[in-house]
Amino acid sequence: MQLSDDTTAVLSALNEAVEGGLRKLDDIGVLLELAATHEESDLFNNTVRTGTALWKVHSTLRRLQRGDEGFRQLEQEFALQINELREHLAQLMHHADDTTLHRFDDIYFGMSQGVVRNLIDIAHDLHSIKKLQM
Repeated sequence: MQLSDDTTAVLSALNEAVEGGLRKLDDIGVLLELAATHEESDLFNNTVRTGTALWKVHSTLRRLQRGDEGFRQLEQEFALQINELREHLAQLMHHADDTTLHRFDDIYFGMSQGVVRNLIDIAHDLHSIKKLQM
């Protein structure tokens, strides 16, 4: 997918503003481009909020051990946030070309540990964007 000059400029600024840079730079660019091109700013903002929630739950889970109080509930919340983020990504992908859709399908919509790690990485980036908005 070809990114517009405006999206490329925003993506570059975001990447520079985030300590260590964005983990899924190209994919964030695709999401920004699709949201801007198809007037889906509300959906993009919902995606940012969901990614932020996923990142926070993931960060908390990493500090706990199985059997700790609240661990089970956080695991359930983690699964809910994963599914909600996938739903938001799928809604944005309705506007994508076949190549982009196929790539996102492989990276974010499969059922493997790698897919979960990719979702966590993009959640990190969305959380970073949310922090910059504040």
